[in-house]
Amino acid sequence: MLETRPQIAFDLMTLMTTYIQEMQSRYRELATERVEQRVANALIRLAGQTGVRAEKEAGIELSFSRQDVAEMTGTTLYTVSRLLSEWARQGIIETGRERIKILKPHDLVRIADSMEK
Repeated sequence: MLETRPQIAFDLMTLMTTYIQEMQSRYRELATERVEQRVANALIRLAGQTGVRAEKEAGIELSFSRQDVAEMTGTTLYTVSRLLSEWARQGIIETGRERIKILKPHDLVRIADSMEK
């Protein structure tokens, strides 16, 4: 099939290259960024991949637990809980049972980029 349709082989190589670049980016993130940046980046990435715009209120809904976020960012549940609670206090996000709602995505981008609020 690859011999008769070379475009498929090219598309597969492009897809694999994208996966490898994403893995390299995440490894760099784990090795060089502060925990706040890693968690903010993870939430931004999740919002782009699986986020659902809230219907009644402004915001982006994510269906992930704190433990899920901790595992994605290579940190502890305690650290993620502390960060999310602080961001909720600041009005950047809202949290619930296995739910995170991003209210101010631009503030998360600032945190991810290490800019002061």
